[in-house]
Amino acid sequence: MNLIKLIVLPVILLPILLSGLLILALEDEPKLKKQADLTPARITRAKQLIQMNDPRRLRSGAVVRARLRQEELDLAVNYFANQYAQAVAGLVIEKGRAIVGATVTLPANPLGRFINVRLEIKQTEKLPLIESLRLGNLPIPAVLANSLVNYVLANSQILFDWHEFNKTVRNIRFEPRQLVITYQWRTDLPARLSGIMLSPQELNQIEFYQRRLAELTQTSRTPIKLTDLMQPLFSAAKERSQNGEAIKENRAVILVLAFYANQKNLSKLISQSQTWSRPNWRAVKLQNRDDLTKHYLVSALLAAYAGTPLADAVGLYKEIEDSKGGSGFSFNDIAADRAGTLMGELAVASEPQARKVQSLLAAVTESDIMPKTSDLPEFIPEAELMRHYGGTQGKAYLQMMDEIERRILALPINRR
Repeated sequence: MNLIKLIVLPVILLPILLSGLLILALEDEPKLKKQADLTPARITRAKQLIQMNDPRRLRSGAVVRARLRQEELDLAVNYFANQYAQAVAGLVIEKGRAIVGATVTLPANPLGRFINVRLEIKQTEKLPLIESLRLGNLPIPAVLANSLVNYVLANSQILFDWHEFNKTVRNIRFEPRQLVITYQWRTDLPARLSGIMLSPQELNQIEFYQRRLAELTQTSRTPIKLTDLMQPLFSAAKERSQNGEAIKENRAVILVLAFYANQKNLSKLISQSQTWSRPNWRAVKLQNRDDLTKHYLVSALLAAYAGTPLADAVGLYKEIEDSKGGSGFSFNDIAADRAGTLMGELAVASEPQARKVQSLLAAVTESDIMPKTSDLPEFIPEAELMRHYGGTQGKAYLQMMDEIERRILALPINRR
């Protein structure tokens, strides 16, 4: 009888306990609601921040102190929460600690639609530790939370190599509204960390398409149409996806094409690629322009790997910058950004959709993927952009954007 009780009681009590924990964790109202707002001004600030803290100009062994403002970190935390957890997040930095809040929206259920998270992190002599963690009204012991985080970081290399990070960072301090990181730079660090975000399977896929690209470009250095590269590469992706994963094959093709069209060596991202086949550099044209190709493929790459809000914002940022003294604001380039973003998005939307994209791009023409742009205004100085279009929030500007969107949605690749 005692043995039966020992077996039956946990079976009965465990669901009751779990239900109680869920009731404590779930709530009916969200604590946070604001989405990440990636405006051109914020992207400009982020770019300046990266340039100021770029360690590649340092000698190996140099000890560096980088200061990151709360505003930029708050935006980054919120963006990644939006993109990868369908959540909203916020960050507050005080002296000696940081507070992260997040709200995760769940499907409709009788217990509650939201998990409101509050995480307090305290400063130590080296790396911060979790001081407290609450899921709704459910407190999680700090010892348990820290143990779980340490286990995940030590045994996962999805985002970065935790052991290399631990050796590099000397100290992280929290000051009012800013985070200060002290680290020792090593010139071999990018090579050590490169490829960590990619699995061996993904590296093999990228190498395959890089080798195929080298074959396609080895006989000439004259300009080549983007579609003349897309056809054979996506045809190969379609064939390989019969016994593989179409989404990962598509990502690999887009990455290889984006780096090639922008004449960037893959070794900047993947150190192993230094021994791979190298293609001959050739200008890659879309509507007989290589600038449209670059916009199209960079946006496709960002959409395939990171999500559309960032791709849209980066494209808009580039055009705003051009209007301040470069080539000027270009609705042609915006059209290429948007068309590339949607292609990248569709290419990884689902396995069936990824295969549909492969079939179309294996026999693609320019009119399948890029709308007419010859009649769109370009080379617009900043003053004229404000005067004639009312800036990026003006009525004339929004009407032009609506027309570009209409053309893009009418393309064969975007027809559902």
